[in-house]
Amino acid sequence: MNEIPLILSNPVYISREECGYCKGKKEDHYALASMAEMESESDSESNVESDGGSSIIGSSVQSMTCRHYDELINQGFRRSGTFLYKPDLLKGCCRLFTIRSSMEHLKLSKQQRKTINKFVKEIGEVPGDNHWSKLMYAQQKSTRFRTEFEPSTFSEEKFELYKKYQVHVHNDDPDDVSEDGFFNFLCKSPFTKSEKMGTRPQWERLNSWTKNWKPDYIDQSTPENARVGPTHECYYLDDKLIAISILDFLPTGVSSIYFIWDPDYAHLSLGTLSGLREIYMCHVLSLGYYYLGYYIDDCVKMRYKKAFGGELLDICNEVFVPIETLAPYLKDGRLFVIDKATNNLGIEPEMENSGYPISLKDSQFADTELKNAAETIYDNKETYANARKARLVLKNYYHIGANEHSLPDVVPGLTPLWQILEWFDKKILDDQLEVSMWYHGKLLETTFGKLSDIQRLTAIDCIRSFGLEKTQDSIIIINY
Repeated sequence: MNEIPLILSNPVYISREECGYCKGKKEDHYALASMAEMESESDSESNVESDGGSSIIGSSVQSMTCRHYDELINQGFRRSGTFLYKPDLLKGCCRLFTIRSSMEHLKLSKQQRKTINKFVKEIGEVPGDNHWSKLMYAQQKSTRFRTEFEPSTFSEEKFELYKKYQVHVHNDDPDDVSEDGFFNFLCKSPFTKSEKMGTRPQWERLNSWTKNWKPDYIDQSTPENARVGPTHECYYLDDKLIAISILDFLPTGVSSIYFIWDPDYAHLSLGTLSGLREIYMCHVLSLGYYYLGYYIDDCVKMRYKKAFGGELLDICNEVFVPIETLAPYLKDGRLFVIDKATNNLGIEPEMENSGYPISLKDSQFADTELKNAAETIYDNKETYANARKARLVLKNYYHIGANEHSLPDVVPGLTPLWQILEWFDKKILDDQLEVSMWYHGKLLETTFGKLSDIQRLTAIDCIRSFGLEKTQDSIIIINY
């Protein structure tokens, strides 16, 4: 086990009857009602949920490094405070796909250019060869505007802006917006203390990047000066806090968590501006990709992210695919799993949950005609029959059954049960696998063969969710 383990609770399956995005106003165009019927009739022990609403796999995290989270975010997970979650893309009406972008994918739209021009005019217009140089020169010369990067700590000033934003923009009841809620959502994190606080050179690099900018400037500082950890970038205009960008700086990219802005400055389109600035910052500071959270193609509230360009994660193949390539596959909220047009993929692709996806251009699917194999796989009775057979063998031969706590037999992006069984057959998984668990107040550092049936099931659910390597690098807290 590495020096700093990943410490998190056993993954649980959580369903809500109403979708938080469309509020149940959308029809599920990929309901797969037959799947739920087949599962419920064939295996009464399985954790089966009806279609509609939303379903996620969630885990409470006590400790993790930015390296851990970097891999998890590339497996389709996101965090809210210390809660880690991943959507089940088969269940529900709104399909949430991980989206990332970069300067390579960003093509400034007319509206985005207007946003930059309006902001530049507000803080002090300056000449420039293009919109990026105008924006950077304006920030360098402005006596009115500045931003400050700092740890994601609580302050009354931040909370008051958050409350104003939630009430006026999201129509929250003022009595429901609490300091504890703000802290748990946007300040609290499971990262190590050193990553939370950072170092002086890291903060100096971030806080001077606009000042040091010049045309064609690319900062390639040494890794120890590159910030990793939870971060707030505070926007000030005339010394007044007008916005906060909540970010996670990770080894291979920057994850945008939330953006708060003062409704009095709505005319500046600060949300759009922040996204543009942060994509450009990732480019200038060689930070990697910019992660915008989840993208829902047929949801107005989430479709704005498409304007920043980028790629969506094919969670089954671990390949990031350009949005424009996927346009015909996403119609009516459909799931997508890419495949070569000449293939006839009939089962779930082999999925090892590595956390190291690649871009389409670097994959086996590059420069070839593609098709969407999602319906071939997940509207296929054989997929569920194979999963049930694998579950039965795991139960009878390896004492790994299913109960009210186990994950569903079929979830896109989880290691398929048939592959778990294959790993046992090939001795990749065996009784000598080292496992660490916190169970009934005791730390168990043992091997798979010495676990009880419920502990073995928990270990397998962790391997399916997080991958074999991260499970071995973890302490799993069993909460039942």
